[in-house]
Amino acid sequence: MSDPTHNTLYLIEFLWKKKKSIITAAVIAGVISIIVSLIIKEKFESSVTLYPAKSSSVTFNEVITEDQSVSKFGEEEEAEQMLQILESGNIRSKIISKYDLLNHYEIDVTGKYVNTDLNKTYYENISFKRNNNGAVIITVMDKSPDTAALIANDIASLYDSTKNAMIHERALTDFNIKKEKLNKLKLEMQQLRDTMSALTSLGVVTDDAYQALTEAYINAKNPSVQKKFQDKIEMTDQFGSVLKSFQVKVEFLSERLATMETSYEQAESDANSFLSHKFIVEKAYPAEKKSYPIRWLIVVMSTTSVVLLTILGLIIKQRISELKS
Repeated sequence: MSDPTHNTLYLIEFLWKKKKSIITAAVIAGVISIIVSLIIKEKFESSVTLYPAKSSSVTFNEVITEDQSVSKFGEEEEAEQMLQILESGNIRSKIISKYDLLNHYEIDVTGKYVNTDLNKTYYENISFKRNNNGAVIITVMDKSPDTAALIANDIASLYDSTKNAMIHERALTDFNIKKEKLNKLKLEMQQLRDTMSALTSLGVVTDDAYQALTEAYINAKNPSVQKKFQDKIEMTDQFGSVLKSFQVKVEFLSERLATMETSYEQAESDANSFLSHKFIVEKAYPAEKKSYPIRWLIVVMSTTSVVLLTILGLIIKQRISELKS
């Protein structure tokens, strides 16, 4: 007879001899686990499935790339950002306050670590994860199926307001800077145009009009008219280069103004718009059946564990007795 076979038969014989102790332990463990499973409060599960949006703002560029489209689904980077925001203290504190979770979770307010216990219980009942398809799932467990669904949907709603607040904080600064810069450019442009108008009123003409002015002077028959043309020619000869330089500046400023106005519109949109940054695949609904505890599993696992520990204890006790004899 081989050693493995001998050991197996020995173990079976040993277990048969100790069957009363093992059965007793199993019965006691089964009864206790049944009682415990009945005491455990039932919880219902509700979940929301979201996809993050790729773009967080409306783009004013004439050519919009695919990644700038507000209808583009986000990828891994956006999903990770979504998870970070959903787990933020800002959203957590609002949910705790709205649903009075300190009392709802029956946290001991006289305890030393009230906030620690509250946050721990919060994350035991509320979880966020990303599935294999890149979607973010908000899962809420609660003793009330209605409350579980409400909390899950509220967290999804708070994602937009929280992200918008973060974007607006930076976008408002950017908007104010660009607004100030745009106003300065407009003022500079107006000053240039006023100066050019003043030069024109003195008789200074542009290069395009200078040749026509000269021809008019030559062809003029009336001395007084000819004198007016001559004065304009002299003023143009004296200040024409100044007017030309202002024309160049106006053209340059016009390009800068066009660019700045587009940038300003973008900043204004970012600072004032409240976009949705998510696609809701499925909202949370009150569960019809409890999700926790699974009583039969608790009984089976507890009883099995006790039986195995009992067998191990009996084997150790038997080996110690054999070594002493």
